[in-house]
Amino acid sequence: MARKPFRIEVNYPTKGTKKCFLVRDIQVNKKRRKVRISIGSTPPENAGEMEKLRRVHGLEMSLKVAKAKARLSQSQYHSEFLSDEQIQNLEWIRWLYQGVVELMTTNEVELYERMFEVSYIQGTTSIEGNTMTLGETRDLLEYNLSPKNKTLREINEVQNFRQVVKFRDRYRGNVSLDFIRALHAQIMNNIDTESAGIFRRVDNIGIHDRDLTLTPAVMIEPELQEAIDAYYGGVDASAHPFELAFIFHHKFESIHPFNDGNGRVGREILNLMLRRGKYPRLLFLGKDRARYLGALRAGDEDHFGEMLSIFASLISDQRLSVLEGNLRSMFASRRRVQARLEDWVSA
Repeated sequence: MARKPFRIEVNYPTKGTKKCFLVRDIQVNKKRRKVRISIGSTPPENAGEMEKLRRVHGLEMSLKVAKAKARLSQSQYHSEFLSDEQIQNLEWIRWLYQGVVELMTTNEVELYERMFEVSYIQGTTSIEGNTMTLGETRDLLEYNLSPKNKTLREINEVQNFRQVVKFRDRYRGNVSLDFIRALHAQIMNNIDTESAGIFRRVDNIGIHDRDLTLTPAVMIEPELQEAIDAYYGGVDASAHPFELAFIFHHKFESIHPFNDGNGRVGREILNLMLRRGKYPRLLFLGKDRARYLGALRAGDEDHFGEMLSIFASLISDQRLSVLEGNLRSMFASRRRVQARLEDWVSA
């Protein structure tokens, strides 16, 4: 496993006594703390003994570091709709996830990201009615094997994400109107070429499963820019990143800036915001479709606390227990175990 910056600290609490600690220094934004574990009264004498301490106490140290970082980050944010308990849980997930990623090799991270993308792409397209299975999606993206009895549109909806992933991962700027248009152009390539990357110019369209009056076409750009400004204004004001990301997501889907592809674009932006905040991305699995749409409908009625509660429970259900289990399994064996998607996301 990757070496962590542990060090030994020796204290003398009383005359003639000595206590040794395994210590890791941590920092979240400008706040610094040290996390320590007692290792008795005798410090390690060589690198081999130090490595043994890392193995013996690695899991305990990793869990304590994640908890300490969660406490530090929780105190630095304010929230209008999330409870203290929800924020505490979200920050625990955030730093637990980061702790596991730090312990993975480069190859494991690459493998996990590739597997995650397949599951994510299948989920985000299936919400919009695409009938390709997870296996068919994987075969198409990884082996160029087109499924039988699927429409060309369904195949293109999935294939387009090859370029979407490259475009998104190369992008380093803020979310902007130009970025949103470019993202839509990638998602709608070979599906609706005339409208790809162009904000809608008509008002007589609806949103499936939601009773909502859409933003008039003439107001799309100013309202979308207002939502972007509100998001980054919230970031600057230390509002909670999870809350900001999902409030923006709801606003984006309510504006519905394109004739088609709004859900796929909106979910890409949402996960971009989560990832930049160091949170694990959200999957949109078929079993979670009703909860996802129910959360958006709660937001339609200005019940943002309920909406965020649903999304917070969704990411917790997907990630918390499997992250804890994954961390334990990484320390349970001395040999490296390749990461599997099912180890990371609740089925």
